[in-house]
Amino acid sequence: MSAYLVWFLLFILYLIVIPIGISPFEAPKVIIAEAVIDLLIIIRLIHFKKIPFKHLFTSQTLLLSIILLLSLDQVLLFHPHDSFFGNPFRLQGLFLFLHLAVFSFISKDILLSHIPKALYYLSFIFLFLATVILGVNPNYRAFGTLGEPNALAATTLFLLPFVFFRGNNITKIASFASALLIIILSGSRAGLVGLSIESLFLALIYFKITCFKSVSISSVFILLSLILPLIEGGGWFENRSQIWQTALQAGLQSPILGNGFGNIQNPIHQNSLKLDNQIQYQVVDSSHNFVLDLWIQSGIVGIISIITLICLSFHGLIKQRRKLELTAFLGIITAMLFNPVSVVNLVAFWWLIGQGFTD
Repeated sequence: MSAYLVWFLLFILYLIVIPIGISPFEAPKVIIAEAVIDLLIIIRLIHFKKIPFKHLFTSQTLLLSIILLLSLDQVLLFHPHDSFFGNPFRLQGLFLFLHLAVFSFISKDILLSHIPKALYYLSFIFLFLATVILGVNPNYRAFGTLGEPNALAATTLFLLPFVFFRGNNITKIASFASALLIIILSGSRAGLVGLSIESLFLALIYFKITCFKSVSISSVFILLSLILPLIEGGGWFENRSQIWQTALQAGLQSPILGNGFGNIQNPIHQNSLKLDNQIQYQVVDSSHNFVLDLWIQSGIVGIISIITLICLSFHGLIKQRRKLELTAFLGIITAMLFNPVSVVNLVAFWWLIGQGFTD
């Protein structure tokens, strides 16, 4: 049962849309994700087996403990407004963060290997059909069941490898072409960059380059892609350079421990006033870069902890030669470096982190 619950979170959650309330696309997904994770925790407790102490005291548990203690301590210190549940549009506050961190830990030992291959194909087909059927927003960008074009592109980047690696040559070509079409319809430049990174990694693997070298080369290109918003200014990447500059300045207010998890919008707004840039006239609840979001919320302590967690996870996936997960991880991280993402993408991100620590 646990395996199917995890599969649901990764491959079905994105389809849920409940047309009630202030956010019919995102809020229901967050609430259901939290409920399913709670159910996984209950199942884990019911089937609890005594674990040797040495298996509990690992780098993953140590880093997750630091992050969790930091997040709880910040609530006591800063009492940021709406930080516990987050703003009503996205509900990505401390409560969701705690769920995702626990999910990363408990899902690492839940195997999906017995899930029928056809279910992965169905999930990807539903993604494509929803994108085509639901049409475009006023900016002529497809949004699918995610409600937001960039979140749709990020979801595509995650799902693609699960179909690509399980299919024959015809399936590989069809899935890649479908993913490219979805991302083009979404109008997501970050999605195109992410798909290019995944393609680069797959090409390197095809030419027998080792996983370590392939990940290293792909990571260099991810870092180089961060120059694009700075070059474009207020062009294609919609003022990313201004948002990043404002976020960087906002983090300097509390550089060690940050301003508190779930507390992004107010620090960005206050610093946009100081910098007197265009961001002050917009509602911005994300820095459009997950590292800068960490910088604002958790300071250098949080950044070091989570970046170390990501690096160790990559090391584990490389050691296990899990090319599918490495491809998805590179794509998701690229998307998260340019845009705020859906809870669907956050679930995938934290699941991938946990996979690097499987025995």
